[in-house]
Amino acid sequence: MVEEGSTSENNDVEMLIVKNGDALHEVDEPDNIDSEFYKDLDDDGMETDKDEEKSEAEPEIGWRNMSRKLNVLLAGLCLSRFLYYAAFSMIAPFFPDEAAEHGVNDLVNGLIFSSYSITAVIVSPLCGRLVPFVGARFGYLGGMFGAGITTLAYGLLDEIPNDKTTAFTFWAFVIRIFEAFFSVVSVNASTAIIFHSYPLSVQSTIMGITNMFFGAGLTAGPLLGGILYDLGGYKLPFFVIGALILLSVPLNCFVVDKNIDTIRETSSVVEMFKTAPGVCFPAMARMTTGIVNSFILPILSSYLTTQYNITSKTKQGLIFSLMTLGYVVGSPIWGWIGDKKGLLRWAILIGLIGISIDCFFLGPCPWFDIPNYLWLLALTLFLIGFGAAVGVIVIVDIMEKCKSNGMEETLALGALVSGVYYCAYFLGTAIGPILGGAFYALWGWGWTTTAAGFICILTSLIYAAYMIHETIREKRRKAYGDLEGQEAITKEFELNNDFGDENGKLNYGLNDENEKVPISKAYPHYTEEE
Repeated sequence: MVEEGSTSENNDVEMLIVKNGDALHEVDEPDNIDSEFYKDLDDDGMETDKDEEKSEAEPEIGWRNMSRKLNVLLAGLCLSRFLYYAAFSMIAPFFPDEAAEHGVNDLVNGLIFSSYSITAVIVSPLCGRLVPFVGARFGYLGGMFGAGITTLAYGLLDEIPNDKTTAFTFWAFVIRIFEAFFSVVSVNASTAIIFHSYPLSVQSTIMGITNMFFGAGLTAGPLLGGILYDLGGYKLPFFVIGALILLSVPLNCFVVDKNIDTIRETSSVVEMFKTAPGVCFPAMARMTTGIVNSFILPILSSYLTTQYNITSKTKQGLIFSLMTLGYVVGSPIWGWIGDKKGLLRWAILIGLIGISIDCFFLGPCPWFDIPNYLWLLALTLFLIGFGAAVGVIVIVDIMEKCKSNGMEETLALGALVSGVYYCAYFLGTAIGPILGGAFYALWGWGWTTTAAGFICILTSLIYAAYMIHETIREKRRKAYGDLEGQEAITKEFELNNDFGDENGKLNYGLNDENEKVPISKAYPHYTEEE
């Protein structure tokens, strides 16, 4: 039913002209077929939103005319994310020493650090069903309350006698797991609140701001933890941050709509990987940046003490914060580079290569004849964080890959892509401390950082192969013409009018009188291959 140069003498027949390369394809629209399909097409034969013209007349909500309530809600969302991830990272300067006093070795210490991320990896996919079940408001506030209680409880671990290693280890795992559960539920519920409360014109910006406070929490956490530990011992950091989280619960009660409904759209991760299996490559790049961001957490404090005799937790917290400071500084720069046409994947590849080089100098690598300068350690920590920030644009690569494989850009797809992105990151932050603790116990600091560098090199090679494959695929698409748009239009026209089946097989067509007839009569020369 799609022929080049076809015409019709019937005055009631309208012609749909679809551009495809240099050819013009015309599709008949008879009187007895619903013409709503044609009304939703623009000049290029693509679907348009019926309300698009109406929405153009309405003022778009931006920063200047956003209501005070939305601004206050944004402040609450940013505060909660900052506190969650400050609580997550603040234990880095002092908890390894506390665990060592209770007889916990480096490997188990790394597992304790990783339990948060492992829980996040498991819980994140479940939140797609859990949050709609309990409600976004309850999930957000209830998760916040639970995170505050568990943070306070973590401050009581030092009450366990030093000779009770098993009891200390057990409760450290249990409380850390529940802290992660409540925090992840609250963060996922807050994302649903953002999609519900803010218009599309500012949603991306709102997500960017809240994620900036995620990085700020990771940056400030070790510093705050070190300062509070030096001021008041083990309990003070947990009591201060836990109290702030609990105080933010009643504040957020007033700014979150009581009647809010969460997003009901759903999509399948399995369907996503079946349709666009290539998303596993950018997801792997994001996982690698998570490994690099976290592998030093359980071991840097011990290394600073033994190598440089830095015992002050405040000073250790400052050194810990250098990596996340680089992450915060690098995020907008990598984002700006990624927005440039054709540079997105190159930026990710360059970032991965840069991280590997930095890891070799962080040790330094035992193969290098370089002294262990403190300034070199500080510089490479900052540069590693800066390079790892390239992971923030991986989510764009995942989305682009899904769209290029025919997946429609919907809110459900956006939520799914976000889930895969964060799942990959937390998987990396779960693997990182385990590898860091194990390698440090077996081989020491220099070989541990060298191993992290080789992990980045391996990921770089795999991602480079993915880039080459995608480049060839794009060139072939341009060479042979992109028929996807026209094929989608034709298929929708045929299915809407019962001309074909679900598999795209054409069973009926139109004769010269615009009557629906079997395909063999409508197009005598038609074959299934066509």
